[in-house]
Amino acid sequence: MSNIVLMTRRVASAAATDMMHTSSRTTAPLISSFGNLSINNNISSATTSVTNNNQLNYFSSMATKKSNIVELPPNLKFDPRAKSSPFYGADEVETSRRKKQLQKKVEGQEAAAAAATTAAEDVENNDDGDDEYTDIEDDVDDEADEERVLYDLSTKADVPRAIPLPKRLHVPVMDFNSGDEVGTFHLSEKTFGCDPVRVDILQRVVVWQRNKKRGKRNAGARTKTISEVSGSGRKVRNQKGGGIARAGHSRPAHWRGGAKAHGPKGNIQDYTTKLNKKVRRMGMRHALSQKLLEGNLVITNDMASNTHKTKVLDEMLNRFDVSGKYGVTALMVDDAQAKEGSEDEAFVHGGVNVNLKVASGNLHKIKVQNQIACNVYDMLKYKKLFLSLEAVRALEARLEK
Repeated sequence: MSNIVLMTRRVASAAATDMMHTSSRTTAPLISSFGNLSINNNISSATTSVTNNNQLNYFSSMATKKSNIVELPPNLKFDPRAKSSPFYGADEVETSRRKKQLQKKVEGQEAAAAAATTAAEDVENNDDGDDEYTDIEDDVDDEADEERVLYDLSTKADVPRAIPLPKRLHVPVMDFNSGDEVGTFHLSEKTFGCDPVRVDILQRVVVWQRNKKRGKRNAGARTKTISEVSGSGRKVRNQKGGGIARAGHSRPAHWRGGAKAHGPKGNIQDYTTKLNKKVRRMGMRHALSQKLLEGNLVITNDMASNTHKTKVLDEMLNRFDVSGKYGVTALMVDDAQAKEGSEDEAFVHGGVNVNLKVASGNLHKIKVQNQIACNVYDMLKYKKLFLSLEAVRALEARLEK
């Protein structure tokens, strides 16, 4: 047993000595090989980075060229010609495959119509009544091969941008009768240059104005409730067995001689709210600034109309894309002042030209009023706002106190 152990120890020591000699001979080649490996890795990584940069530049240029081409998703069901569509105004990209697809679709419709006509004739000629089934594989293939619909967004019209301040305050003055530009005018920054526009102030003023118009109802109007109507509380008829609706007393609101449901309460109903005068003036300034920001503010030299004919006024407003069948709505604010004893005194009433007031009576898209009656609700309700130079001066003097 001891001999076996001794032999095992000798074999182990000899193997260890051989491993030490082998490692001393192969250390240098291994180090040199690892050094070459690191150098080769650096060279390959540099080459790879250059290649990747070239590929990125190529693909970025390709993306720039095709960035304006957008696909119409097949799961969206809307007409691209609608104004609410993001593809409105964009031209469809017609490819050769798309043309073939449209042509194939037209040919398929014509073939289907011809097949339907032939089938109808066969049914009339055959009395057996055998059903004929059409092959729907072509339709499936058409749906599978249907190409994507692409649109070029670069063909869309540019979205109008707001002119920055203070250049925005320098506006042209238009002639009311001809629609031509006759000069320029610089608006007050305090009245027409509010930036940003306070939507919360506009909302508060509109709510106050609507509540004020609703007011207190008719203070003399007051109706009676069930507890106030004269009548007995005795049950009118039996609860069951009569074949008619049940009734407890003779004073319900849906009975003749009964109470009034939800009627006026006299002085109790008061819908008016309070709003400070400074906040109301602030709302006017922000509403005027909003119209100027939108580009819907038109400054005219005056609003004098030579005739009271509605047709003539409608033709004049068509030059501003207002009124008519397809025109927008407009609020016209004037502050006409006639001198005593002059010829124009008979044509001005309440700060408005009489001919203009009469001619606009039959135009439901137009509202004419004096600058004193100008309010936030009407300015937001109508699309465009027409102001005469007299009205502009009066509004600036009134709102900048």
